[in-house]
Amino acid sequence: MPRPDVDTVMSAIDQLLVGAMDEDQMPAAAEAMRQLFNGSKACFAGFGPSPEDWASYATNPDPALQERCFGELAPDFIELGGALRDIPLGEVYHDHDVFGAEVLRSSRVWQEWMRPQDMYGGIACRLAKNGQAFWFFDVQRGGQQEGFDGEEAALLAKLYPVLRRVIELRRHIGRVTIQRDEARGALDRIEMGIAILDQDMRIAYTNEGADEILADPDSALGLRQGRLFARQPADQRQLKQLVEGTLRTAQDPLAHHQASMILHGEDGSHSLSACAMPAPPSVTQAHTAGRVLIALRRLETATNLVACARQLFDLTDTEAKFASALASGSSLTEAAEAQGVRISTARTHLARIFQKTNTRQQSQLVSLLRSAALPLRPR
Repeated sequence: MPRPDVDTVMSAIDQLLVGAMDEDQMPAAAEAMRQLFNGSKACFAGFGPSPEDWASYATNPDPALQERCFGELAPDFIELGGALRDIPLGEVYHDHDVFGAEVLRSSRVWQEWMRPQDMYGGIACRLAKNGQAFWFFDVQRGGQQEGFDGEEAALLAKLYPVLRRVIELRRHIGRVTIQRDEARGALDRIEMGIAILDQDMRIAYTNEGADEILADPDSALGLRQGRLFARQPADQRQLKQLVEGTLRTAQDPLAHHQASMILHGEDGSHSLSACAMPAPPSVTQAHTAGRVLIALRRLETATNLVACARQLFDLTDTEAKFASALASGSSLTEAAEAQGVRISTARTHLARIFQKTNTRQQSQLVSLLRSAALPLRPR
């Protein structure tokens, strides 16, 4: 066959790099390689003793044959695959040389899977390994085509570093995608809203709970041109200070700032607690540093504050009852009367609560407790 020119090879490499970043483009990358070698079929495949190790990006995939490959023919593929595990990474091999022409063509894999797809002879190389599992690239010639020669094997060997890098990127991005999707699923199950925003209050991410809060027209928070805003002007100023202070803390961990606040709806109801912290940088995008994560919770759905205070701050039952009464709007005098103790005793309890919660004022304590209350079961 005519040897491919430099432009053709570089075009195939460009397609490979696109496939590395986008799984949906991997079959197109395999097709570019098939054309480069004038093959009947080509594929990138992951293979191993466990079905979880299996993956395939192939040209002209036949759904029925693919189902057989991963189904009833799987034991036969595993048996054949054992012969490939000792081949060094990057070494190009011919199918017939590894298995033997007669052995290969008498196998079910060839009879029922390769021959129906006009795969009569191929060259391949292993690209990456993980224990007993490995990735390889394979390109085949049809029954009416000549076999691969030494120059074509040399070309595949020269492309090995690119092919290996493609698979490494694909595996890495695949893990990140799974981790991202699992993380988002976990955040959606949390019974509070989670929002990530930048210093200009622009929303970068919201979970399901935050979406519900922001979509509620009576909520204390809303969206305006993609930015988070508080419906009360005083709350808006405090919210901006909360975000700015959190960003300063990310730069200087010793800096002190308000970490939480209460936001109020327009009619005085539908209040929210907001607790802010620096958002960790994304594993895929370094520029996500400098963002703030805000946890939002509707105060009318607050759970047992007594149990919450005990679990979060290791308060005694008496201290937790005082803290809960204060967070619910009672004054210290009213809380003392409700507990049947002197005001001096109440002040002693309050001092211990301040120490355990690392607060100094009653207003700080109330804000902390109301914003930190989580759906925790009592001990």
